[in-house]
Amino acid sequence: MKRKMLLQLIVVLCAVFVYQNTYAQCGSVGKGTNGGIKCIYRDSVHNRLYMGGGFKSSGTMMMNNCGYWDSIDYVPMGMNDINGCNDSVWCFTYFNNSLYVGGKFTQAGGIACNHVARWDGASWSAVGDGFNESLHTLAVYNNELYAGGDFTASASIPVNHIGRWNGTQWNQVDGGVNDDVDVMCVWNNALYIGGDFTIAGGNTANRICKWDGNSFSPVGTGFTSGMMGECMVHSLCVYNGNLYAGGMFEHGGAMNMSNIGMWNGSSWNTIGNIGGAMMGDNAVSAMCVYYNRLFVGGNFSSCGSRQASNLGVWDGSSWSNIGTGMNGEVNTITVYNNELYIGGAFTDAAGIAVNNIAKYSVVSGIQSLQSDVNLFRIFPNPANENVSITYDLKAIANLSIDVYDVLGKKVVVSMDEKQTGSGTKQFNTTSLPIGNYIVRLQANGQNYIQKLSVIH
Repeated sequence: MKRKMLLQLIVVLCAVFVYQNTYAQCGSVGKGTNGGIKCIYRDSVHNRLYMGGGFKSSGTMMMNNCGYWDSIDYVPMGMNDINGCNDSVWCFTYFNNSLYVGGKFTQAGGIACNHVARWDGASWSAVGDGFNESLHTLAVYNNELYAGGDFTASASIPVNHIGRWNGTQWNQVDGGVNDDVDVMCVWNNALYIGGDFTIAGGNTANRICKWDGNSFSPVGTGFTSGMMGECMVHSLCVYNGNLYAGGMFEHGGAMNMSNIGMWNGSSWNTIGNIGGAMMGDNAVSAMCVYYNRLFVGGNFSSCGSRQASNLGVWDGSSWSNIGTGMNGEVNTITVYNNELYIGGAFTDAAGIAVNNIAKYSVVSGIQSLQSDVNLFRIFPNPANENVSITYDLKAIANLSIDVYDVLGKKVVVSMDEKQTGSGTKQFNTTSLPIGNYIVRLQANGQNYIQKLSVIH
């Protein structure tokens, strides 16, 4: 009874979190991984969450630096009985019906591939000659695939830190840049590129530049360091119509700007300082928009004037934290099945034991996801009138199914009873306004979330 009352209280608190200055609660995603996570990527075509990094396994499942979460369990990316890659995976993107993977590796599924490979859902293949050094970021711009990283060549072709794939080989982009590329982001019909460089296409561009398909140009005066010496851009994100850049820097032009800045199309602006956790560390490594908030992760101790341990939230005017935050660096953040997934190198997420990956839900706060459910399916989705929710439980469980609006208000109570095996619950959506909703299936206190769209 006490546990049930506590869970109800958590739901109520999370439903009104938009009015609070502190976001609370985190939890694990299954067994997590036994090593750090560098990137997580949502494949909306197959409804999978890919993750890459420097890990070997999840529980007893051998992964080898990459794999995916299918909302129930972890699945390796294997071919010929060889799972994953032979070294770290740092980035993903989806292009021409395949997943492209980049990193430090030189083999994928046992196939030789220099730092970049293609995964079609069942098998690996090389992408041309790849590169001579590690790949950090992938992006699709104007229906073309771009790659950025430490590399300077693809076989005998000079490719200075940024390359473009023509379907057969990698080619240099307008002379490239003079140092590492760490991140790329499409905004206002241009490809924005961040990293450690100071020259792009032969012109001065301090750690950030813009590619319009024909030439590079600087983004204002970019970023410069200060007393700490190091300067780099590691993360880019579009929020409320502006471009945000995060990394390790102290000035944006003449303006003091500590580790995060906002570009409005003509000038850089500060939104408050991100306090680095330690001199020489990369302060901001990841950003993601979730429920009209900008979530910022990295290695820091404060956001603005607020204490925030490696994870903070910007609502457009002020900073908040996620409870006690993470006890290690956050490298990557993304949204999957209407929940925020956070990856990095940490074992504690707002007081909850985790293994390098956690998730946050507007309905359930940050909570644990175990493999108590074999199947959780909503059909049709989008729904016009009637919806069927099909489930299959591994064992007998106290089962409830509820529907919430995007602010966390419960709008439908479908069932709350003890169940076992498989079943289907139906309900009518005609009384619900058009929009997006969250369906929460709870089995023995564990939450499973899926998005439902209602149309009439």
